Amino acid sequence: MKKSDSPHPLWAIKHRKPGTELRRINNRYYLYEYKTVYNAETKRPKKVSGKCLGTITEKEGFRQSPRLLVTKIQEGKINTPIFVREYGLSYFIVKKFKHYADKLKKYFPDYWQQILSIAYCRFAFRSPLKNMPYRIESSFLYELLDMPTFNDKTASIVLNHVGGQSEATQSYMRSFIGKDDYILIDGTSIISKSENIPMAQKGYNTHYNFDGQVNILYIYSLTSRMPVFYRLVPGNIRDVKAFKNTLAMSGVKKAIIVADKGFYSKANITLLREEKLDYIIPLKRDNALIDYSLLTNNMFKANAKFFTHENRIVWPLQQQQEDTLIHLFLDDELRLREERDYLMRTRNSPETYSLEKYYTKAARFGTIALLSEKNLTDSEEVYETYKSRMYIETMFDGMKNVLEADHTYMQNEQTLQGWMFINHLCLQWYQQFYIELKDKQIIKKISVNDYIQLLTSIKKVKINNQWHLNEFTNATNKLIKKLGLDLYNT
Repeated sequence: MKKSDSPHPLWAIKHRKPGTELRRINNRYYLYEYKTVYNAETKRPKKVSGKCLGTITEKEGFRQSPRLLVTKIQEGKINTPIFVREYGLSYFIVKKFKHYADKLKKYFPDYWQQILSIAYCRFAFRSPLKNMPYRIESSFLYELLDMPTFNDKTASIVLNHVGGQSEATQSYMRSFIGKDDYILIDGTSIISKSENIPMAQKGYNTHYNFDGQVNILYIYSLTSRMPVFYRLVPGNIRDVKAFKNTLAMSGVKKAIIVADKGFYSKANITLLREEKLDYIIPLKRDNALIDYSLLTNNMFKANAKFFTHENRIVWPLQQQQEDTLIHLFLDDELRLREERDYLMRTRNSPETYSLEKYYTKAARFGTIALLSEKNLTDSEEVYETYKSRMYIETMFDGMKNVLEADHTYMQNEQTLQGWMFINHLCLQWYQQFYIELKDKQIIKKISVNDYIQLLTSIKKVKINNQWHLNEFTNATNKLIKKLGLDLYNT
């Protein structure tokens, strides 16, 4: 058969040599060795296939199988050393998250590779600063980023530099702000182990930890489902002025403040209104502003139109309170679950729970009361916006679990600011991972953290001064391809 008659393309055929054959498997070309032996029974020659010699791509031509090379080394046929480096996550970050790298290059032209590398170390390994040179040396980042040597002092120098460039960090964050719908929340607190940071003040958090801490205010895009801007404030500050100043720094013209239950007070509501800030604030169930009478009289649903949230029925009711609105919501599934839980407790803990108390609380089960500015009249939209805060808190929890970012040992405020910028970059990566896994409907099969670990398990080996991709399973390859990458063709 002439080459022109072959079903294989010429770029693959040219690598075929005597004693080898081409195979096309799953749209990929492989070169296998073979030999011809005489079959005494049929009295005819018979082809016997041998081992896979490597892959062939149009872009890079023939690439010898790393497994074959390792076998040759074990047999003493190759004496040069082998270098193994993490490749999967390095490549994923540089290629898939290229738009983040491009923005870093714009605002931090002298340090962008180092910033990306520090974020890689935190994202993949929760690495402390002292271990980062080793982690980077063990990755493929030097080859992908063409970066200078990263030594044991680089991370501290870069963090201090970035922390002192407030205009650059804010410009980076503002570059993600468009014409979306935004909410601003007092996201989380970070415990500081240093006594040298004036911003670290004693304050309240949900874990009843009153150590020195800083609070993070975060602006979140409801449209892109991404965190876009943050600001650090002292741990003892929970002030409306902090919200307003954060919005001014970000350049966001309009955002809804979504606070937690501990934020409500008449003074805070007055300040929010004076500053002309829209807000949604949950009320504790025993707040005197809430009128449960329609629930008590079984008239709550009489004039209400339900909506659905995550396949659950929610009934809304509005109550006017001077210049504010109270949106009272009833979730029957939640009500039944809470009612059952309370009644079970009357048997298991009768000293604390009783039927008498049950009758006083029964109307409140399954309800959520949200206080809003009077112009926020769409109850369903108010409910969905408030629920977005819970999604963001889940994102923060994920960040803390992946990065162990709930405390810091930074010794000065400038380095702390740089460290938080790195965490913000990692949070963007984490959320993009989460969104893509969720949109591809595989988040129930593999978590963000598991996907990160899967990528870090993919290596490249250097043999005879040439890098080769190590083998990995077909299942792993399918998962990677679902997020738009084909590592075999890099």
